[in-house]
Amino acid sequence: MSSPLASRTVVLVPVKPLSEAKSRLASELPVDARQSLVRAMLGDLLAAVRAAHAGPVIVLSPDAAYGDLVARAGARHLQDQGSGYRAAVALGLASDDVRRSGSALVIPADQPRAQPGDIARILRALARAEVVLVEAVDGGTGALGLSPPDAIPLAFGERSGAAHRHLAHQRGRRLVELDCPSLAHDVDRLAELLDPSAPPPGPATARLLSGEPLASVADSVAGP
Repeated sequence: MSSPLASRTVVLVPVKPLSEAKSRLASELPVDARQSLVRAMLGDLLAAVRAAHAGPVIVLSPDAAYGDLVARAGARHLQDQGSGYRAAVALGLASDDVRRSGSALVIPADQPRAQPGDIARILRALARAEVVLVEAVDGGTGALGLSPPDAIPLAFGERSGAAHRHLAHQRGRRLVELDCPSLAHDVDRLAELLDPSAPPPGPATARLLSGEPLASVADSVAGP
């Protein structure tokens, strides 16, 4: 059973403009395939969020190209200025929705493996913690829960998991760290998406990977 705080927590999902998203994949995928992959990953994440959470969901992006995915998830789009991930999250945390809620959960858009159970665990943990951290396998932040929203300064970037942990201890905040495998593997390279040691991606991403042209590219990345 979800707590009242979990139900009203605002889930924030930052995503770059479609023309810029996953630029690190430019050497591996043509632009159309890359954009389709970005949309599929976002769609899978939003579906997982909505399966775990009936409360408010905000997609932060300068781009209105995700409007159909946002509408399908019953979310809303908040336009940021394209000044970077940290600035987008800060905008979401300062929104009226989050101010009224007093609680927010930040999940990057490149989390196509997200499972509703892991998301629900974070939302429940926010009822007893001021900071909930899921550290990614690369040392980044796979998910960050904040209650209140200004519990710690934002430190997204390289090794941000350790930085957010340090800030929580420094500020004397109640910190809960969770092992959520489905949120510990973000995607910057195609090989990361194909990593057999990670949980499988959601259905939209999996379908895309099984079709052309991604299937042939995936085969070459996976090797013999």
